[in-house]
Amino acid sequence: MLGEHLYPLVERLAPTHTAKVTGMLLEMDQSEVIHLIESPEDLKIKVSEAMQVLHEAASSSEVGDQLGSLSLNE
Repeated sequence: MLGEHLYPLVERLAPTHTAKVTGMLLEMDQSEVIHLIESPEDLKIKVSEAMQVLHEAASSSEVGDQLGSLSLNE
């Protein structure tokens, strides 16, 4: 139910990662999610934080992929 209200709000702020960011926010306490639905400024901050986490995770994954492709014989 909360996700149905939250999703379109997140979609405006993070259209390329809406589902992932919404899922991340729904892991928070229910009262905090309700607050985010009611407070556009706080939602914007949380979405920005979630996008940063996703960006950092992608960056570290890319480094891991690059390291995994190295050969000790080269």
